[in-house]
Amino acid sequence: MATLHIHIDEAGNFDFSPRGSRFYVFAVAWTYDPSPLARGLEAVRFGLLKTGVDVCHLHAAEDAQATRDQVVKVLAGHAGWLFASVVVQKNKVFEPLRDPTWFYAKFLSAALRFVLRGRVREDTSGILIYTDRLPTAKKAGVRAFEKAVKKECAADLPKGYPVHMYHHPSESNYWLQAVDYACWGVQRKWEMGDTRTYDALRGRMARLR
Repeated sequence: MATLHIHIDEAGNFDFSPRGSRFYVFAVAWTYDPSPLARGLEAVRFGLLKTGVDVCHLHAAEDAQATRDQVVKVLAGHAGWLFASVVVQKNKVFEPLRDPTWFYAKFLSAALRFVLRGRVREDTSGILIYTDRLPTAKKAGVRAFEKAVKKECAADLPKGYPVHMYHHPSESNYWLQAVDYACWGVQRKWEMGDTRTYDALRGRMARLR
């Protein structure tokens, strides 16, 4: 039996005034075999350390372009994973949905449902969903977030096997670093018209069926 690993990242800010970002992006990356790509990204990091580049973890917005080029080459060259994104135009979001809990539940769930509808294999025994640490450190806030997301996805969550959500620091998970790159590429395209990373990763982007 197989386990589906789904990794989530977001880009943008919750400033809905003209000073804030125009778009908010949710990205999901998924795989049934997380080890090969993780090893590839680990090799990039240790290769950088050997050359004197002090990199704790890979982060698209902070990495030098030379580092980005290496990471994107690894991401684009590995099969066995895909990503998708939901791009939210913030000035069209109704006021009640601007509360972070409901905003995440509504739009992050849309990204998750893209994976859950038709992309879960018949031999799947469980689903693990990973995010970076949530803005709230309170357990009640985390539970409310998870409950809201699962409620939105209830109709698409397969029955009969477990679905677990984990909120780990991105430094601990190369896949959260991978989806960070994918999300950053989409955000740069929509926010700034910079398609360099987006175009390089286009081959790993899932299409509507």
